[in-house]
Amino acid sequence: MKEINISQAVKLTSPNPLTLICTENKDFSTNIAPVSFVSFFSFNPPVMGFAMGKSAYTGERIRQTGKAIITIPGTSLAEAVMHCGSTSGRTIDKVSKFNIKLTRLRDTAIQIPVETRLAFITSLHQVVEVGNHDLYICNIEKIYGDESKEALFA
Repeated sequence: MKEINISQAVKLTSPNPLTLICTENKDFSTNIAPVSFVSFFSFNPPVMGFAMGKSAYTGERIRQTGKAIITIPGTSLAEAVMHCGSTSGRTIDKVSKFNIKLTRLRDTAIQIPVETRLAFITSLHQVVEVGNHDLYICNIEKIYGDESKEALFA
């Protein structure tokens, strides 16, 4: 074995499911941000988390509302997800710009892409500063799945 850097380690642990973090904008529309740093933390109670840059608009929205839906998009969203990662929801309505069709789940006002394999309705438990990222630790309130959709991997 040889010593490697963190970027190389991330490549060696891929593919990881790519996720879309869906939050509610101030105007009640849906904000979407792709994230690959996501993990389960506990089964009892069910907890998962994700990390994103400290200045991320999605982080701001979950801190303000306390709610997010962590989704695993289907492969048909690959191109839209790539575009979403190159823009900020602070200034652009990504859903409209990239023609992402949304649907509603029971128990939440936040919408998610129609082409979603898994959706975790979450409430924010804690934010932890981790280097140049913030780690959002979330309680899982409900889980919805569609096994007919193929997951998108990073």
